[in-house]
Amino acid sequence: MQFRKIIFVVLSVLLVFGCGNNSEKKKALSRIAANEAKIFGDSTATIPDQKTGMDMIQAYTDYSTAWPKDTISAEFLFKGAEIAMNLNQSAMAIDYYNRILLNYPGFKKRPYCVFLQAFILENQMNQYDQAKARYQEFIDKYPDHILAKDARASIENMGKPIEELIKQWEEKNSK
Repeated sequence: MQFRKIIFVVLSVLLVFGCGNNSEKKKALSRIAANEAKIFGDSTATIPDQKTGMDMIQAYTDYSTAWPKDTISAEFLFKGAEIAMNLNQSAMAIDYYNRILLNYPGFKKRPYCVFLQAFILENQMNQYDQAKARYQEFIDKYPDHILAKDARASIENMGKPIEELIKQWEEKNSK
């Protein structure tokens, strides 16, 4: 999966270099490509260090702010949100997902934006009421999505201690 991301960015950079004369855009894409190479180039790294991650997020933000109508901007914001989530920058991640939902109605990963907001609210911020509402919004908007079952399970099990969940799972599987 990481390899595909690198290939995608490299191809995007090549496309811009080949088709455009905008040197600022080229610089921004080069910065993104360099940062992604740092993060995704090491196959053993799972989460970037704080500085590298924040640099990457800033590069994505700068690009999407400068060229909001570019089709890659929503994807860059999504990647920035993922990195923010992995760095426990919860509010930032939620903000990025909101930015996508507000500005990119045709973005194919919109369902994931809603689901991941709920996930962050539940698991990183312990804001269960808001998480439940967001999961329910996800279920209402995307009832047939592959993650709808997970959203329902999250609502059902939210806030329960791990011991209780294990006991329920064992009882269910013993039947």
